[in-house]
Amino acid sequence: MAKKKFNPEDVIGKPYARGLLPYGGGVTRGKISFAVSEEEHLEKMKRLRLIRP
Repeated sequence: MAKKKFNPEDVIGKPYARGLLPYGGGVTRGKISFAVSEEEHLEKMKRLRLIRP
């Protein structure tokens, strides 16, 4: 069975539970206010690796 790809729009507004934000995001008053997609996460890590000596 193929693993379902994470879609940030699916979790925004839902109550936060551990594991709902695999790539990061933000929680306000117990609800997810924003989520980071896998593509955004990989791009950020790529930029961070460039500045690391």
